[in-house]
Amino acid sequence: MTKIEKETILMIADKSGYTKFMVTNQMAQTHAQVVITELIKTIIKQVKIPLEISKLEGDAVFFFAEKSDVPEQWDETRREIGEKLIEFFGVFSDKINELAESNTCKCDACMHIEKLNLKVIVHSGTALFYKIDKFSELSGVDVIIVHKLLKNSVRSDRYILVTKSALDTIQFPQNIYFEKSKEDYEEIGKIGTYVYFPGGDEGFDHGYSALSYKIKNAVIKMVIPMMLNLGIKKLKKFNNLPEISVS
Repeated sequence: MTKIEKETILMIADKSGYTKFMVTNQMAQTHAQVVITELIKTIIKQVKIPLEISKLEGDAVFFFAEKSDVPEQWDETRREIGEKLIEFFGVFSDKINELAESNTCKCDACMHIEKLNLKVIVHSGTALFYKIDKFSELSGVDVIIVHKLLKNSVRSDRYILVTKSALDTIQFPQNIYFEKSKEDYEEIGKIGTYVYFPGGDEGFDHGYSALSYKIKNAVIKMVIPMMLNLGIKKLKKFNNLPEISVS
């Protein structure tokens, strides 16, 4: 087994509302899983160099960026990561809208897509890279910390939470404002954190609040069938959406 310790930026993109979405939609489990898969694929498409995916963890994506030994290259990487993390929320919102508009299914899953949201956890430190047989893994205290931070005190389902070390490392756009906060864990102690709410408000981005999503989705389900019958609109393709019967 080969082990290498490296300075690394560690990130987890996690979908808020996943558990409730799946549990409350047991009659439409197939569609619920398709929706989650489509959202995960959307996030993965955004994770390109300089970010690398470590693994998929249920509904979350764990990814990282190794620190470069070339100062100019590292400065560019820090800037790209800051921009990409902000962009996640725009593409996630666009995908939610696309999924809502691309089908007329009235099952619980398809009717409540707007309840899903995104949170991103970011920490910077060292990680132990090791390989066992064909499997590559990351471990260490800082890897534990970024996962612990998934359970936090932020009262929102749409945000970026970064540690002090991550905020000092990543170069976010100048117009991004982080609120100072902190978390406390029995095994680790207090961790200084900073939280960014997309759009400058909790659960609000690109002009759509959670209520706006809900209203828009309901209107879509009523209006699109009429437009389809009149030949005014053609339905977008919702990839891999299987037929199910809903009583």
